[in-house]
Amino acid sequence: MFTGIIESTAKILQITSLSGKKMLRIERPSTFIDLKIGSSIACNGICLTVLEFDNTSFSVEIMHETLEKSTAKNWQIGAKLNLERALKIGDRLDGHWLQGHIDRAIRVISRIKLEGTDYIRFQLVSEDRKLLVQQGSVAINGVSLTIAELRSNYFSVALIGHTLSNSNLAHIKAGDTVNVEYDVLGKYLLNQSGQLRA
Repeated sequence: MFTGIIESTAKILQITSLSGKKMLRIERPSTFIDLKIGSSIACNGICLTVLEFDNTSFSVEIMHETLEKSTAKNWQIGAKLNLERALKIGDRLDGHWLQGHIDRAIRVISRIKLEGTDYIRFQLVSEDRKLLVQQGSVAINGVSLTIAELRSNYFSVALIGHTLSNSNLAHIKAGDTVNVEYDVLGKYLLNQSGQLRA
């Protein structure tokens, strides 16, 4: 489980393709002092397992299914990822509940600044509309955000300065693709009501 509060950003150092999956070596932030084999780290919102690590980097594997439904298939060496370690029991939940299970990659439609605030508009696939509510939560590249505007074919979020300074969302632009994870609580409610189909 994660909260969508990004702890650090770090660059991809190495990518190796192996039989439909990818192995990544990623910079290890100096604050990640409690890493161990098997640790879960959300990388741009994708829950990945630490396979090995040293003082400067850690390695993870991305399986084929994840590559197909996320932006990970297009990651390049040098790309900067949002990182968050798994939530500890007893920590404050400053964002919202995240699983690190990406629903899909979506396109950035536009980005504007209004009265000093950055607003980003994202594509909304019609079948996903039921997963969002006005002022509800959504995770973009692993960042917990509040929906500022919701329409039939798009939604928007507003970014505060802290988010711009502490995540890779400062650099996304119209035409880019991002990872989205919809609120898991909403998914459970829809599943109970029979509106969510596997």
